[in-house]
Amino acid sequence: MAESFRHIAVPGSTSNLGPGFDALSVAVDVFLRVHVLDVRAGLGGALDLTFSDSAPAGENRIDTAYRLACRRFGTPVMGVEAAVTCGIPMGAGLGSSAAAAVAGFRLYEAARGIPLDTDDLLAMATELEGHPDNAAAALLGGITLSCQTEGGRVIARAWTWPPEIRLIVATPDLPLLTKEARGVLPGTIPLRDAVANLQRALLLIRALETGAYDDLREALRDRWHQPSRCGLVPCLNEAIAIDHPAVLGVCLSGAGPSVLALAAPRRADEAAAVLGDVYRRLDVPHTIRNLAAHQPATARPPVTAAEQERTA
Repeated sequence: MAESFRHIAVPGSTSNLGPGFDALSVAVDVFLRVHVLDVRAGLGGALDLTFSDSAPAGENRIDTAYRLACRRFGTPVMGVEAAVTCGIPMGAGLGSSAAAAVAGFRLYEAARGIPLDTDDLLAMATELEGHPDNAAAALLGGITLSCQTEGGRVIARAWTWPPEIRLIVATPDLPLLTKEARGVLPGTIPLRDAVANLQRALLLIRALETGAYDDLREALRDRWHQPSRCGLVPCLNEAIAIDHPAVLGVCLSGAGPSVLALAAPRRADEAAAVLGDVYRRLDVPHTIRNLAAHQPATARPPVTAAEQERTA
């Protein structure tokens, strides 16, 4: 078996980035890892998974995704025995479900011995997840933009996240089901709120492209989903209100309950301490993760305004 099939690592992700609801996401360096132990006919085309921690409660999304691929492309003759280690917290807003789905598809590739087309993987992951953003980041790396066409096809584009901006994630010690977090969202959005989010999503992309990081605090503001979810997410409002030079801006990570702070260059530890102070002050047990983006292998770094001036 090729090593690319034997050792599988799928990154977690943070999505939405404030105004980019169901469109923007960033792959981060926490991973779901799968080590393929054996591929053999005796397993009858099924998965035999051993988890280093406890097996997931409820649905095993790795198995669900594997079975979906079997139905879509034909059941493989060989089954797969594998060991799973998950460094992505479940139910935390860091893309654990999407990572598990991608891992299931990768195991199907191991059973068949051939890779699948990325567009097919993204389409199946979106079918399982209901939205493409976390799956796009898990498959492509970096910062991703996802768009679903009228016909349901997913267009996803990835590029390099500015490596000098660390992603500080605070996760309170309680899970939040994505279904619950999506259940509180409004059915309609006033035009002024739709315009506000569109403006900020575009400002966010441009600020990241050009290095205009002073714009990020405003660019991360949201009127679509965070106001409805603040009652489910401890410390969200207090974290968003942080006004400190080490913190460029704060938003909800995915559906929560994790909260994401973007750290100013070379001030990541300071930003982590500032975000953690909010949770300590409110006596909310939590975990702080100081993360880097998991970059796409083929993406080229964006050209900053300073570089444009030097080459003009």
